[in-house]
Amino acid sequence: MAATIQGPVFVIIRFPISRVLSCKNSLMKHMTVHKNYSGDVNGISSKVCVLEGNFPKIKGVAILSFASLREAELWKDSVPEIKQQDWMDGVDMVIVPVCHIPPPEKRFVQMLDMRFRSINQCFGEYSKEMETELRQAGACAGVVTTCADRIHKVKGLWDPFYLVINFWPCAAAFEAFYNSAKSRELRAKRCDFAETTSCVFELTPLKENWTC
Repeated sequence: MAATIQGPVFVIIRFPISRVLSCKNSLMKHMTVHKNYSGDVNGISSKVCVLEGNFPKIKGVAILSFASLREAELWKDSVPEIKQQDWMDGVDMVIVPVCHIPPPEKRFVQMLDMRFRSINQCFGEYSKEMETELRQAGACAGVVTTCADRIHKVKGLWDPFYLVINFWPCAAAFEAFYNSAKSRELRAKRCDFAETTSCVFELTPLKENWTC
């Protein structure tokens, strides 16, 4: 059982890309329910770029935020579709603690799931330096940094081990940093300490125009 979470949370939904419009319509239909429980839809992405590992390319991502775990759970219990086994042909859904809410203009998301070979070395020789470099490059770093026992699994087979989520102002800012010599150096160092699955995607607000 996951540990109790204090403070704000994200609900992260991975859905089949073919059902992106269904996901959008389902979330929009229940917008009042989100608001009733201090919730907001940060956005939806139907295109995920896999950088490392085996994040499923056929899955899109939606991120919702709530003021607390309790309100996130009340929301999910108030949306009938979520209880359906075949909702959107099967989704993965987890609730994770948020260290700090990113500014709304930062919508390009970098997500990493790490399985450690040496957690102490990873934190001591990689994480702190990488976080400093990310902030200097313009990222809102460490919005989520949480281990498996603080991740609440709601639906599906996704089972993150240690989840890290950074928010960037745009794809160009991320790419400039990712392709830099310093980033390559730090990623090489991380490979000594952890096996990583990582991806990036742009969150699109619900109210923007969508095309199928």
